[in-house]
Amino acid sequence: MFLRLCRDNALPAPQVNIHVAGLEVDFLWARQRLVVETDGYRYHRGDTAFEKDRSRDLHLRAAGYNPIRLSYQQVRSESNRIAELIARELTR
Repeated sequence: MFLRLCRDNALPAPQVNIHVAGLEVDFLWARQRLVVETDGYRYHRGDTAFEKDRSRDLHLRAAGYNPIRLSYQQVRSESNRIAELIARELTR
């Protein structure tokens, strides 16, 4: 669904399921050091998953990457808003 959002909004295609700073991330634009993680509730619910996700974000930031974490519902329902955000981040 996220890749379709990128295509539908003429965003450059990201690398998918790529290793960055010792972590596998969902989507990466390497030149811009932008990481997008798409989290479904099924696998990212509960205290442990919540804390692990925040720890991953801090690890990526410390390595010089800009992580953006999106929920399934956001990708599905807020595609225009997300596309604008990604486009803005890609031009930084």
